[in-house]
Amino acid sequence: MINLHSATIKKFANFNVYEHLKENYPDIDTYVTETIILKGNHVYKAIYRSRKIYEIVRGAVKLGTYSQDGKPFIYEVIGDKDFFGNFEYLQNKQFYEYSKTIIDCKIRVYDIDFIKKAIVEDPILTDWFIRYLVKRWCNAEKKVKMSNEKGTLEKLRYLKTYFDDKVHDYVGDEYTLFDLLTQKDLGDLIGTTRQSIANALEKL
Repeated sequence: MINLHSATIKKFANFNVYEHLKENYPDIDTYVTETIILKGNHVYKAIYRSRKIYEIVRGAVKLGTYSQDGKPFIYEVIGDKDFFGNFEYLQNKQFYEYSKTIIDCKIRVYDIDFIKKAIVEDPILTDWFIRYLVKRWCNAEKKVKMSNEKGTLEKLRYLKTYFDDKVHDYVGDEYTLFDLLTQKDLGDLIGTTRQSIANALEKL
C-alpha cells in the first residue's frame, strides 16, 4: 500500500513553484521577473508597502523592522527557495518590515494578484501554499520555544542548529546560513547584546 502522506511530502520536497507555473501559464513572464541584488542591499525598505511576493532563487535575506527608538533589528533569516514580502493581508498599518540581502542574491518577483489567482485556481499550488505556511508557522513556534531557554549559550546552540541550512549566492557558491550572521544579528534573534554573543561564541 502507498503511504499517501509520505508520497505527498516527497512530492513537495523539491517542488519548484516557478517551473510549475510555467507549465500552466504561457504568459508568466508578464507577471514574474528576476533580478540580482548584491550583498548588503535592500530588497525593500520598511516604508515601502509592497504588493509583490519575492522568492529567493539563490541567496539569503534577513527580515527586520525598527524599535520605538528607531534602531533596526532582525527577527528572521531565510534562504534558497524561501518566499517573503506582501503585507496587503495585514489590517494593522503600523507594521513595517525591511528585507536586506546578506549575500549576492538572485530574487524572483511575483505580481501579487497573479500568484493569488494561481494559488486559488490550482489545487497543487493550494496544497503547496498551505504546507509552506504551516512550515513557517512551525519555525516561528520553535523560535518562541528557544526564547524560553535558560541562557545565551543554550539559545546560541539552538540557532546554530536552526540555521544549519546551506544557501548559495547567485553564482552558486555555497555557505552555511549560521556563518553569515553577525554578532548583532544573533543578538537580535535571541534578545541579547553583542558582548554576550561574543562570550557565548567562544564557548560554543
